[in-house]
Amino acid sequence: MRKVLIIAYYFPPSGGSGVQRVLKFVKYLRDYGWEPVVLTASNADYPVLDTSLAEDIPSDVKIYRARIIEPYAIYRKLTKQSDRSVDVLIFSQQHTKQSIAQRFSESIRAALFVPDARICWLPFAIRMGKKIITREKIDLIFSSAPPYTTHLIGLGLQHYSGLPWIADFRDSWIGWFTTPQRRPYFSRALERKMEQRVLKKADKIIAVTKGVKDDLVSRHQECLDSRWNVLCNGFDPDDIEPIEPVQRPNDKIIVTYTGTIVSHHIPLVLTKALELLYDTEPEVVGKFIFRFIGRMGDPLKQQIKDSRVGQIFEFKPYMPHTRSIAHLKSTDYCLLIIDDVPGNSAILTGKLFEYIGVGKPILALVPQGNAAELIEDLNLGKVINPQNAIEISQVLRSIVSHPIVVKSDKQYQYSRKFQTKVLAGYFDSLAK
Repeated sequence: MRKVLIIAYYFPPSGGSGVQRVLKFVKYLRDYGWEPVVLTASNADYPVLDTSLAEDIPSDVKIYRARIIEPYAIYRKLTKQSDRSVDVLIFSQQHTKQSIAQRFSESIRAALFVPDARICWLPFAIRMGKKIITREKIDLIFSSAPPYTTHLIGLGLQHYSGLPWIADFRDSWIGWFTTPQRRPYFSRALERKMEQRVLKKADKIIAVTKGVKDDLVSRHQECLDSRWNVLCNGFDPDDIEPIEPVQRPNDKIIVTYTGTIVSHHIPLVLTKALELLYDTEPEVVGKFIFRFIGRMGDPLKQQIKDSRVGQIFEFKPYMPHTRSIAHLKSTDYCLLIIDDVPGNSAILTGKLFEYIGVGKPILALVPQGNAAELIEDLNLGKVINPQNAIEISQVLRSIVSHPIVVKSDKQYQYSRKFQTKVLAGYFDSLAK
């Protein structure tokens, strides 16, 4: 069986949505003739942990963990933040008033940590990767980003070994909402050069959506060629079918969001929409429970609680993946949130496919783009303008008497196993 070296920062015991794509590839690659060998971080400062995800890894898969120096622990000390979810805080603070310590820390991040805060992993990972390639007789290299440091590791190991290398983009790069929006000139020039070199040197490039591909190509037209492929995320039926739903009140309409909230805008538009409905039909608002499961900054959470409809919101911390699925299986609607800002039309988040897997209708507060098109094409729910509180309130009023029903039989093409089969085909074409 041929071997592929998979370079990924987010890997169990890390939790969160960023780990799922690579984890499922590792789970299913053997079914299609490829033995995965994983290179990840040994002492990573993950925002959330989920040890249950390790159950998806075949017991004899080899996992190598290279040392990493993490700067976010220093950030927490400078800003006196005890919350491990500093990435959520940083993203939220980019558009809000910051303290002096926060501004200083963000400026350091933007100027020095190029392409991202995991850059200190690079020398240790390349050194270990060289040993793995020789020891394991690797046939192909696969790196998945973000963080984009993983692609620099893949680039370095390709240069060292001459092996074919595939760069997988779960998000785009420069200017993406999870990256610094402003950098000093030299730092931005360096980052752009890194992005260009990765796109030029990779033997194959995979983007999670066409929008991500288009965004990358918009900065590097010279890299548009036959190497590009779009391979979206998916869901794993094994994660969903055996799980029993949690108990729930039968007299309520439950709307559930799972994952991280990094934007203040949409949750506050949602509360405004509910307040509009409350002013005219308070009894309708009382029929709902909005449940947020995952990470959300405390200031935003408090704003929602302090609103006139705060009593219908529930906030639950990040929980193991199986427990999150149990909540989704008991909900009436899955809530998808994508802010309407430049670049976000390309987002096709992994949670959308998890929502598809549980088979519940989706209330999508998203701009027109990849996610909206998928939901509308497959009749998976209702797409609503994320900036229009009146439209949101009208839809909420409507579903009380006219529930949305999912009408789709095409979910199979988004299963993780099917996606892994497609990926293995890419491997085969390069290995020849």
